[in-house]
Amino acid sequence: MTYVKQLIAMFLLVVVVCSAPFMLYADEDEVHVEPERMVILTVYLLEQIADGSLGTYWVGNTERSIAQDIGPFALSSFRLLFFSVLIAVTASLLFGLFLQRFGVVRQLQRVLDVITTVPDFILILLAILGCIQFYKATGIQIISLSPFNDSTNNWLPLTILSIGPTIFLMKGVSLKYAQIGGEDYIRTVLAKGMGIWHILIHHVYKNVKPFLLADLKKTIAITVTNLFVVEYLLNVVGLTRFIFSKNADLQFNAAVMGLMGIILLSILVYVLIRAILYLFERVFVYK
Repeated sequence: MTYVKQLIAMFLLVVVVCSAPFMLYADEDEVHVEPERMVILTVYLLEQIADGSLGTYWVGNTERSIAQDIGPFALSSFRLLFFSVLIAVTASLLFGLFLQRFGVVRQLQRVLDVITTVPDFILILLAILGCIQFYKATGIQIISLSPFNDSTNNWLPLTILSIGPTIFLMKGVSLKYAQIGGEDYIRTVLAKGMGIWHILIHHVYKNVKPFLLADLKKTIAITVTNLFVVEYLLNVVGLTRFIFSKNADLQFNAAVMGLMGIILLSILVYVLIRAILYLFERVFVYK
């Protein structure tokens, strides 16, 4: 029941956020608030959900069914979210923990420390500018910025989207590795002659894991935030297209379904990453 209440609370919050532009309007003298518009829009949305159609939305001059498009859109956004977070977790464990003792990796960490001072949306814009310069130099198009064309590939949005969460999570894991590596029990097992991989997997990883899981939620939140920018700028056909249509104004039903879909996908991604970490532990840590 707790999870059901949380989902209902999230749905109500999404409804309030999406209906805010329809409730507020201004004339020459003052700003007016009409809460009844939210009620009307919500009742209509619930009727559409009960009918199974979820309503319609406009793309230019074309009216499309939300129920027909939400599946492919959700699958596209899920692939970006899941693999971006998976890349972040894998890279943080490899370079932030298991390969941390190598000098090349430590040099990489110093470079990442400099990059972390740059906001994620600036990194995304720099990556886009780099793709444009690459096209000018080689004539090879790997990006489409036209609002009338969809993304030319899947790997580029995935690569750009994974930059921010990877840097964030890798830095956090590296800091915890440095702290735990100096603890007395680590020195004790080293003195007993245990191998470095045994120590990393059975001692360091177990103590880094709570911090990794705590930062995992923040990592997913960062990825979701960047997803809005990446899908919009790179013309990726995903759930954010319900919210930020380049050819139409904000549409209530579509915006609610898009935001709720992203929230549910973020929860699913968290559960799947936890499951992958559990399998990793069963195979390598607790074998």
